[in-house]
Amino acid sequence: MQNKTLSKNSTAIKSYLAVFILLTWRQLSLIIINKSLDEIEVMHIELVLYALFYISTILCSLFVSIFSEKTGKRLFMRLWTAIAIISSLVFIVFVAFNGRTLGSVIFSLFSGISVGMGIPICFASFADYTRVENRGRIGAVLFFLTSLFFALLISLSNIFSELAFSIFSIILLTIILLFSRDWREINKSKVAFPSVIRSGPFLSYFSAWCIYCFIDAFEAPLLQHFLDVYFGEAFMRFILSLMTLFASFSMFIAGFLADFRGRRNLLIYGFVMSGIAYVTVGIAAVHRVAWYLFSIVDGIAAGFFLVMFIFTIWGDLSLGRSNEKYYAIGTAPFFFINFIKELFIPYLEMIPVSASFSLASFFLFLAVIPLLYAPETLPEKLIRRRELKKYVEKAKKIREKYEKQKED
Repeated sequence: MQNKTLSKNSTAIKSYLAVFILLTWRQLSLIIINKSLDEIEVMHIELVLYALFYISTILCSLFVSIFSEKTGKRLFMRLWTAIAIISSLVFIVFVAFNGRTLGSVIFSLFSGISVGMGIPICFASFADYTRVENRGRIGAVLFFLTSLFFALLISLSNIFSELAFSIFSIILLTIILLFSRDWREINKSKVAFPSVIRSGPFLSYFSAWCIYCFIDAFEAPLLQHFLDVYFGEAFMRFILSLMTLFASFSMFIAGFLADFRGRRNLLIYGFVMSGIAYVTVGIAAVHRVAWYLFSIVDGIAAGFFLVMFIFTIWGDLSLGRSNEKYYAIGTAPFFFINFIKELFIPYLEMIPVSASFSLASFFLFLAVIPLLYAPETLPEKLIRRRELKKYVEKAKKIREKYEKQKED
């Protein structure tokens, strides 16, 4: 019995590590693509590389979520890491022989395919080895650690070349490839795509998530452009850093609140906070104080959304069934918005800033409506049990204090 528990705990840690390395590999891929673009002088190559990466990620994620139920997770766990390693090796070879453009195209396509393969497998394994009462906290810790590592990678990107990042990727991915040899799987009942898409609770959460992703894709480049033009690049970078800082630490808050108070109300508060942040800068966009307030409030809300919509909600909604499809569909907007951002950038100067921020706040408040009809995914009896336990502990302390005073 003890050996079985140790084996399960070991696989759980491996599943958490797999998510960490998958998200890190995604960031490494984007760093390598960005650094390659500095050396390539081909018209529209930037849009081509990003399109190959993001579209292949989404399509491959949906594809794997279907076939993993038939073949098992272990095969695709090995496959996505093997493809990632090969894509890095191919990129190194092409750059060495002065074929950077073709090497970047191949790398963008196959790194996107590998990330897409890993998304449903790694996140489904994460959900398999967490419980509904601790999924938020574990997801928050994972995302926080990943964010810290992202920051380190970004700071190192100014020092090391894309070849150095490619070599580091190979070393990192080899760890998961070695782990996948003894990967343990949990057999669960299968679920079809139509039943996922037609599910009322799924549609309620997914529609709110899509609204936020669209607003972020539309507003983020515009926000950066406005701050850069009106206040300067230094202030723009400071505001973005402040948002990232508050988003990172609010993940912890989100994880604990979600596991003790529930998911739905936390998301409602997040959308209201983000809407208020956009109203503030829509009214007072020329005042620095408004942007300080925006960075804090919207950063906290973003931390809530990332933990809930990337790690937590889709695992909850699967209700113990096979959850690859839930994560494949549920995380797709997060990866798709990055491509949409690239499409919006050439048209930034044509968009009125105050009108766009006001429109963003309207849609963010609108996103609350489907959440009002969504069920709470944290079981009500669990919330009540924790409240009762807290009440009993408080009553016990009061009684002990009263008895002590009586003895004195």
